[in-house]
Amino acid sequence: MAHALYHPTLGYYSGGGEGREPIGWEGDYFTSGDLHPLWGWCIARQLHQMWELMGRPDRFDVLEPGAGRGLLAADVWRYAREHAPDWLPALRYTLVDRSAPASPLRRAREQRLADALAALDVPPGATRWLDDGAAALPPRSLTGVVVSNELVDALPVHLLQLRAGTLREVYVAVDGDGALAESFGDLSTPALLAYLDGFGIPWRTYPDGWRCEVCLDAIPWMRGVARTLRRGFILTIDYGDTARNLYVRDRYRGTLAVYRRHQLRNDPLALPGRQDLTAHVNFSALIEAARAEGARLVGLTTQRDFLLRLGIRDEAEALARRLYPAADTERHTDRGQADLLRRRSLRAAVDVLLEPRGLGGFRVLVQQRGVPGCRDTLLGLADPAP
Repeated sequence: MAHALYHPTLGYYSGGGEGREPIGWEGDYFTSGDLHPLWGWCIARQLHQMWELMGRPDRFDVLEPGAGRGLLAADVWRYAREHAPDWLPALRYTLVDRSAPASPLRRAREQRLADALAALDVPPGATRWLDDGAAALPPRSLTGVVVSNELVDALPVHLLQLRAGTLREVYVAVDGDGALAESFGDLSTPALLAYLDGFGIPWRTYPDGWRCEVCLDAIPWMRGVARTLRRGFILTIDYGDTARNLYVRDRYRGTLAVYRRHQLRNDPLALPGRQDLTAHVNFSALIEAARAEGARLVGLTTQRDFLLRLGIRDEAEALARRLYPAADTERHTDRGQADLLRRRSLRAAVDVLLEPRGLGGFRVLVQQRGVPGCRDTLLGLADPAP
């Protein structure tokens, strides 16, 4: 899975050997940022408030591992320009991308973001790209926020299956025809069994054939993120759940999924490097890993409640009135009807972001170091969602 996703030239997130952009409407799946910039507006509003809660430090770094095409970076700078100009002198943004720096995919991403930031008149040097993520930054060097969206679900996992009362690992083999196929063997490391038992998963009571995924890589990743943070927050957005809700008897086939051309498929061994492989995130593991490095849990909520608390509906209506005024003043004209349709499209995008069975059901995890007592004041967590 690691090779299929992250091989430097043939891996999925390096363009699959073709330089193809895997994310977005022309790729295999879309993210919240593709639906509407209002998602980025909400995240930026929360980041700005985090800066204020930290006492408005002179430098406030936003580090985004798995930054992809830089959509969130552009939205954060746009928010700062339009709504929080006092934040601008302090703001610095670092994007982390595992695609090769000289690859056509990476060059296209960097150029696209550079054009967007030039239009926003972002100061030179206020935004940069990194290749190695938090591991490349010295411990306790960052004051600000580490924010990621749909990153941890793309870390490679171990696939386990219960067979005759014993957990076996599912390996990739080659069959007699030269095609990739599954095979079963002993667990590659005792850490896999310790992982499930450590979270109190009663897998021994589950039926034969039950499958699950274990992402050991998420633990050192989160520990590295927390270790980098001198003071500030970790904001992690992804699909998944706590361990007790994720590793349940009824989730018989696990959560490993394949996306290609916006279709959900069940053939993870087909087309290696040319389709997305993903699995649900165990947020309990992320909480414990960060705690081991001194970062504390602030809250775990859904994206729906997070965005509602940050005022996405009110901002959507204000934006609709500002951008499409003819829907109110000239509804009987072609221009008025066009503006009315645009308003409905905007509201539909927000509804998709808030859909509990879709993007709205994503989890939002907030952790902090050196900012105690912020649980009741953070906009995305503080008040009951409308």
